[in-house]
Parts: sequence; structure tokens; C-alpha cells
Amino acid sequence: MDVDPFLLMLIFMLLLFLAMNWFGKKKNAELQNQRLAAVQVGNHVRTHSGFYGRIVDVDGDAVTLESPSGVETIWHKNSIAGLGDPPFAVQADEEPAENTGDEAGSQGQPGRA
Repeated sequence: MDVDPFLLMLIFMLLLFLAMNWFGKKKNAELQNQRLAAVQVGNHVRTHSGFYGRIVDVDGDAVTLESPSGVETIWHKNSIAGLGDPPFAVQADEEPAENTGDEAGSQGQPGRA
């Protein structure tokens, strides 16, 4: 019995599609569980729209987030993307030495005419 190679390729592609679909749903379910686990009072979270805040209160699907300035806003639980601290700029204790490179050009360098 001779099997058509096109039929085998079609069956293989169908099985590959089904496997990718199943693993994708499994990964999405894990991410959703991680997001829901992050919804606890006191956690710093990031929303899908990019808002960073600390969870102050959870009441059903309503989550109250406090901004770094102290303003409280109410968000839906599904809008939280996950844990995340605000990406504030790191401030160094010492300022770097100012070296613009102009001093070398104005003084002349050895070997240059």
C-alpha cells in the first residue's frame, strides 16, 4: 500500500499545529496564574498600560493602586501585567569628572603638526 507524501505532510502539519496550540494555551494559563498571584496587598505592580504602583486594597475585581506620589487609583484586576518596581533613574553619589576632550586639542598633541 503506497501512501501519498502530500497526505503525510498534511497530517504532520495538522499535528504540529495542534501541538503548538496546546502548548501556547498552557503557557498563557501559567502567565495568567502568575499575574493573579501578584495581586496581593503591598506588592509593587505594573499595569498593561505602563502604570507602576503599590497595591493598597483588593476588593473583588477592583484593585486600588498607590502611585509613588501617593495618589490612589482604582484598576481592574485583569489590567495588572505583573510584579514590577518603577524604573527610576539610578543616581550616583559622585559626579563623573568632566572631560570633554577639548583640552587635548587646544594644547596640541605630540606627533601632530
